[in-house]
Amino acid sequence: MLDRDAYVAIIETEGRRLAMAASMAGPGALVPTCPEWVMRDLVLHQGEVHRWATAVVANGIAKPSAVPADHVGQLPGDDGLVEWFTNGLDGLLAAFQDAPDDLAAFTFLADPPQPLVFWARRQAHETAMHRVDAEAALQVRTPFTPEAAADGIDEMLTGFVPRKHTPLRVEGERTLAVRLVDHDMTWRMTIGEGPAVTVRFGDGSAVEADCVVTGAASDVHLALWNRQGIDPLTVTGDGSLLDHFRTSVRISWA
Repeated sequence: MLDRDAYVAIIETEGRRLAMAASMAGPGALVPTCPEWVMRDLVLHQGEVHRWATAVVANGIAKPSAVPADHVGQLPGDDGLVEWFTNGLDGLLAAFQDAPDDLAAFTFLADPPQPLVFWARRQAHETAMHRVDAEAALQVRTPFTPEAAADGIDEMLTGFVPRKHTPLRVEGERTLAVRLVDHDMTWRMTIGEGPAVTVRFGDGSAVEADCVVTGAASDVHLALWNRQGIDPLTVTGDGSLLDHFRTSVRISWA
């Protein structure tokens, strides 16, 4: 896991890239990685998420229902869309810089870190993946660093996947392993009729599993988030288990 400052740096870098891509593409551009959206939808979504997180971090909110209903404010027209987004990004960055290390606030993933780190981490990876979506409208993609991608994979596999609401289930018990070739991280998930259990190996160990997925961190991160296919990856064993994972695991806060 990275520290608060590293996550805040990712938020700023990825947020500026998202804003640049949105400005270049225009509000009506189609977003291929989110087929139901045009750029305006994407920017509004991420801008609203930033403002929601800002309210939580700045006010130490203890439960989701306590987030003020007016936290988003007035939505912009197309001409002011990118400026509205960057204003929200700046507000989020300021909230993280001003927040105490012992911030008390709600979290929503399995085995979460301390709330300030949790929120910085969640916003870093949320912003980064939606930057990928914004760049997709321009048919370009800036790869993730191995460190950032590995951390995003870790958040997904140890934070989102084990939640009781995640519909990743199989009859009996199967195992799915993910191993990176450019970072010393491996994960093995045991998937059954209840919530999956993920074990993290920090030494890049090769582990046995019914399905083993191997690849560069950026490619694995994008594939698990369904932002690209699995062609850049090496899949051994029962590949249908990876297909089931990609169909079942969708990122949401609830």
